[in-house]
Amino acid sequence: MRICLIGLSLILSAPVLAQDAVPAPSLAGAPAIPAMTQVDIEILDALSSKTSKAGTMFRIRLAEPIKIGERTLVPAGIEGQGEVIHSAKARTMGKPGELILAARYLDFQGTRLPLRSFAYGTSAGKNRVDTAAAVAIAVGTPIALFVSGGQVEIPAGTRANAKLSADVALSATPALPYNSTEETKP
Repeated sequence: MRICLIGLSLILSAPVLAQDAVPAPSLAGAPAIPAMTQVDIEILDALSSKTSKAGTMFRIRLAEPIKIGERTLVPAGIEGQGEVIHSAKARTMGKPGELILAARYLDFQGTRLPLRSFAYGTSAGKNRVDTAAAVAIAVGTPIALFVSGGQVEIPAGTRANAKLSADVALSATPALPYNSTEETKP
């Protein structure tokens, strides 16, 4: 009897397990960007281990368009948010400052593109380490640790990269080039 009940509970739970593994369907004909797609971003606000506080949000911008093949799905220039996770000022006796950052999301036409695996430098391998002596990356998390002797200073315009943390279905509206300097005319 006990074996029969265990077998029955496994049979009844199988459809539920199968439903959990199936991704949500996207809109018919709408493009989708797969999870783990790498994106190049730019940090728009200057950050410092001396003045930044944990929980502070900072602006980021998509530096290169997101493309699938030759098709541009998301134009460069859209903005989003990052977050200061940890900040510690440089201390006496040579203890360097610390600054842990996370890229949280980009916002495109009302759709949030969730981010993870934040890393300093561009995804194309052009590492620009002119502002930090060392970079340590926490693998599998949306955090990168910037440490240098003295205070950590991340100037506005610093390039970084991140990955999408989930599949993102976009609306069927085609991506238009983004130009923040243009005004909308009636």
